[in-house]
Amino acid sequence: MNLLIKIIFVSMIIIPEIISQDCKSRLIIETDLNPVNIFVNDSLVSTSGNYDSEYPDGWYKILLVENSNRWDKTFYSDSVFLFDCAIKKLNFKKEKKVYLDTSPQDAYVFYSDSLVGNTPLFIDLNNQVLTLSKPGYAIESLKVDDLAKQNIISLKSLQLPKEESFFYSSTFHILAATAVALGAFSAYYKLKADNTYDKYQQNGNPDLLDDTNKYDVISGITFTALQINFGYILYRFLTE
Repeated sequence: MNLLIKIIFVSMIIIPEIISQDCKSRLIIETDLNPVNIFVNDSLVSTSGNYDSEYPDGWYKILLVENSNRWDKTFYSDSVFLFDCAIKKLNFKKEKKVYLDTSPQDAYVFYSDSLVGNTPLFIDLNNQVLTLSKPGYAIESLKVDDLAKQNIISLKSLQLPKEESFFYSSTFHILAATAVALGAFSAYYKLKADNTYDKYQQNGNPDLLDDTNKYDVISGITFTALQINFGYILYRFLTE
């Protein structure tokens, strides 16, 4: 009877040890990179997005490299310690981002009261609702899903539109051009009236006197219009 107890006691010690020596941990690696090269301890173990294998206990270096010729190809690196016949699952998902810009730029981008950055920038699609803030402009809230439709967000200014200066307006340009034209007409007809009057004095033709009076009237009307035009420009200059 004592011998049987000893045998059972020894078996309880030896058998678990034998079982533990045969037990291996399981490593599962999943990724949405396609195509991809998966390395474990610098050895290529898979070229697909799903890898499942058993390993003895210990540290393992994991490296995933997107199989692409692009200069900005994606890669992930990690390390894992396997022990006690456990199952270790690693999931590497390619980060999906969307471009966000504002007009004007350099607006603050917040997600859940945390500053993400300043525009322009790339936004993680996991950030569902964003807040845009810039001094002098209205705060904007938007959904990341809407960025696919409009990547540049126009911010609304809170400042009142500044009134255009009169001297940069089309009205001033028209008045200035009119003043030049009126001045030229007035001077032309005044000279014409003087020349016609000189001729009248030489030969006494009454028709020349009538023409002189006509030219003087035209010169006087255009000069009066010039004075009104110039007076309005001077008024706007003093009141601006």
